[in-house]
Amino acid sequence: MPAQAGEAVVNSEVDVDYAGKDAADARKKAMANGESDALRMLLERFTSTQQAKAIMDTLTEQQITDMTRGVEVVNEKISEKRYRARLLVSFDGDAISELVTKAVSGSEVLAARNASAFVIVPVYEEASRTMLWEESNPWRATWKTVGLEANLGGIVVPYGDSADSAVIDVKNMQTATFASLSKLISRYGASDIVILQAKFVATPEMVLTVIRKRLNYAVSEVNLLTYQADPQETKDMLLIRAANDIIAGLQKKKTEDFKNSVAGRGERNQIMILASITTMASWTQLKARLVELPMVDKVDVLAISPQQVDMSVRYRGTPESLESALQAQNLRLLKHANYWVISRD
Repeated sequence: MPAQAGEAVVNSEVDVDYAGKDAADARKKAMANGESDALRMLLERFTSTQQAKAIMDTLTEQQITDMTRGVEVVNEKISEKRYRARLLVSFDGDAISELVTKAVSGSEVLAARNASAFVIVPVYEEASRTMLWEESNPWRATWKTVGLEANLGGIVVPYGDSADSAVIDVKNMQTATFASLSKLISRYGASDIVILQAKFVATPEMVLTVIRKRLNYAVSEVNLLTYQADPQETKDMLLIRAANDIIAGLQKKKTEDFKNSVAGRGERNQIMILASITTMASWTQLKARLVELPMVDKVDVLAISPQQVDMSVRYRGTPESLESALQAQNLRLLKHANYWVISRD
């Protein structure tokens, strides 16, 4: 089912692995479940895991199929009774937006979780031409790729359809305020807008300058960033490096925001956390992210094995604030009644 011209489409990649009585049966099962798995993962990008599950519980298989605009097999492995593949599933962007908006409208949970979620507005200028939502905008294409690869959990690149262009375009971007961009906030379930006005100059040296304007309900920040190409860098490589650097800055800002949010809170808590690891180096990196959290007072290692580290974590604040802080550090989290499981991968 190809997307119609001008239709807002949002993609979600998912890995499927199913067994059956034969290869054809396994593939049939994978395709049947791939759409719902991809939709669930997409919803988790814009809402919490609990909210995504609640949305999925209200949908029938036919409704999910109606929202699907295409399924592409990126790669696949087929054996006698097993089918494994990575699927790129495209969904109706407006339908997804409507689902998310209804689910999170007025939600305090969303406000707490998305204290560090960013909607990226990628403005690009080169050779006196300024672009924003055009498909030919290389800065927008870079963010669509790098934002997903970074897996920050809070980077959203808008669809760029008529609804988005009605909120902001190259004519009004200079005067945009948090209030004037509120429709983007509600549409994408975020709390921050980041306007990235990039200007590329090829000669005499390849240079990219970026005016970064971050807006939320409390602050308005403007920074000027300059990136000069290395001798071996192409334009595309320069754009990718700049985007990664900006993402790192946003991630640092997340940590600072959480530090401010827990400042002065006297509540003390303790929880058992199991860290899933692959190497000792991965454990060292994971522990570094954990102890950097301003709310964490102490980490006591109880047991360690090649695949897992058991620890007791003492922290200030609520379990919800710790959950948000872990997500802001790009850590995956699985919650159980008496313990949590975290991992970097």
